[in-house]
Amino acid sequence: MATDVYQKAPLFFQTFGKATSTHFTVVNDIHERNEILDKLLDVGDLKTSDFVVFNGDMVNNLLTEAQMYDGFMDKAIKRFASEKPMFYSRGNHETRGPFAIAYPKYFPTPTGKLYDQFRHGNAGFIILDCGEDKPDTDIEYSGIVDMDNYRSEQAAWLAQAIEDPSFKDAKYKIVICHMPPFGGWHGEQEILEKFVPILNKAGIQIMLSGHLHRHIIKNATNTIQFPVIVNSNNNVLRVDLDDEKGIFKILDQQGKTVDQVIINPLK
Repeated sequence: MATDVYQKAPLFFQTFGKATSTHFTVVNDIHERNEILDKLLDVGDLKTSDFVVFNGDMVNNLLTEAQMYDGFMDKAIKRFASEKPMFYSRGNHETRGPFAIAYPKYFPTPTGKLYDQFRHGNAGFIILDCGEDKPDTDIEYSGIVDMDNYRSEQAAWLAQAIEDPSFKDAKYKIVICHMPPFGGWHGEQEILEKFVPILNKAGIQIMLSGHLHRHIIKNATNTIQFPVIVNSNNNVLRVDLDDEKGIFKILDQQGKTVDQVIINPLK
């Protein structure tokens, strides 16, 4: 829908290009708490953000279109989404409810899937779709999901995506996935087994996750060869990347720095 330019200024947006730096804001696990979303977007500094990432579980489930808009999208449109790009890593709660089947129509990607990759300035991004956290046989799903095969299909795509020149040549290599590759749940173990070996091969520098509703920074290990930031459901992640360093700063609702990770650009 276009704005009525006779009553208000027209909307403007800027396409991605050869920027010398990259700045973005990440929120996750909002679960329809618009007042919290509003505060976190303020703290994340929308004015200087090139784009915003919703890293899953923005709703409790997807029952109706109205619930999705009332839960977070109306707020997002009012605050930034009319003029700034938004990227979405689907969470496990967005897979639940009768309206979940319509989700891809509202958040399409160039791949035609719910996983995708893009390049902005000096940074290459891969956005993964974690699927559900429980086994496909769990009683909650009534035998109608096939997430294990879906993640296998996604892993095959991922093995090709990391070879894309725009990603291979990036100074920063960042993966965004709602569920982290640890925590003990079935879906998290699947991510560890199916995605992480490919990401290790790609030289991923950092993974941004949520899901656990608490703040965790897990340093690189022999198994997961990159740090993982798990952002809590009450904090915002502000990321600033330039030719000298990448700063991943976790801020609370008052704007106080909770923690941060600094990485160096690839040569």
